[in-house]
Amino acid sequence: MADGKDDPAVFTSTSLPSDPRLLATVTNAYLGTRVYRDILHVNGVYNGAVGDTHRADIPSPVNVRMTVPGADSLAETFTLNTRTGTFSHVLQSTDYTATHQIYAHHSLVHLMAFSISIQRSAHTTQPITVQLQTPFVPKSRDLDLNQGPDFQGAHYVYGKTLVPEVEGGPCPTVHMLWTPVPQDLTLHGEERERSWEFLTAVAESEEEVKRSYSKGLALIAVGSLHSSHAHAWTMLWRGCCIDLDGPLPLRQALYGCLYYLLSAIPPRGNLGFLFHGISPGGLSNGTQGEDYWGHIFWDQDTWMFPNILLFYPEAARAILEYRIRTLEGALCNAQEQGYKGAKFPWESAATGREVCPEEIYGAQEIHVTGDVLMAFEQYYCTTQ
Repeated sequence: MADGKDDPAVFTSTSLPSDPRLLATVTNAYLGTRVYRDILHVNGVYNGAVGDTHRADIPSPVNVRMTVPGADSLAETFTLNTRTGTFSHVLQSTDYTATHQIYAHHSLVHLMAFSISIQRSAHTTQPITVQLQTPFVPKSRDLDLNQGPDFQGAHYVYGKTLVPEVEGGPCPTVHMLWTPVPQDLTLHGEERERSWEFLTAVAESEEEVKRSYSKGLALIAVGSLHSSHAHAWTMLWRGCCIDLDGPLPLRQALYGCLYYLLSAIPPRGNLGFLFHGISPGGLSNGTQGEDYWGHIFWDQDTWMFPNILLFYPEAARAILEYRIRTLEGALCNAQEQGYKGAKFPWESAATGREVCPEEIYGAQEIHVTGDVLMAFEQYYCTTQ
């Protein structure tokens, strides 16, 4: 293959983009963030009424930067490995290599994590210290967060969103546990290598968040938290691949697009998972005024759905189930606008009611119901 010595699924740079919107994303079907961003999102958790509905911003404990102040001649690399769904930051000198990894666990969707590893060179015996910069503050403009008791060494906050999507509608509750992050970590002189794991669990019930955090701790204890995540990605790629002979940038574009899609779909075999659709801006985006506000558009049913259906019909089915769950909202849209039957909205969130910030689009973009029905027809024809 042209450029065969380069892996099109691995993106590496010696510097970060100046525009933070271009930073790598780490998401699964439930949690998502951009690396080094102070917020994360939960799929299906919105705050704000109707046209102001947007993904609820949740403070992100994985927003941590690794630094070594005063160090000379450090080689620095940033890598997004789409084969393992992992972002890495590596600092390397003649004396040591320090690695920071961030990921949203693909199969255990309530978990995000990061790790710090330090490995010294054979000729050194001095202590090696890396600093961790974390601006994390457990506050949100979209949730009324309260502090709960620590759980298995983790801090705990929980709270409801502030404004329901529709009058009288529910305000979802978010529960979050996270491992406290120290200001620095040290590899002592007698140690050759050491790793530290930091876990975040997010769920919509106290029971689920504690169960997920405990499961993550158990995997950390046997050294398999990241490997179980990477294995889930390996199995996902095993059933899905598009490659071609051609320039490396084109091959990278294919893998990059698939990474965004595969990051968003429900984990295989998790039949009880409640899926809330795929926004064009992805789960890492969608705060107030940003990237479609986290809303679901016809893009999901027309452009994303056929690609997912081709490889993973069970994930495509989850998209259709989202539309079925929001059918009541679509029926209300039709009644309000003088139509018979259902009118799926131009922009959909948790209820299926029209949440487009500009009324004209919600009124005049009437093709979305046809797009949804086309997806149902494609699914039927493909799975018979």
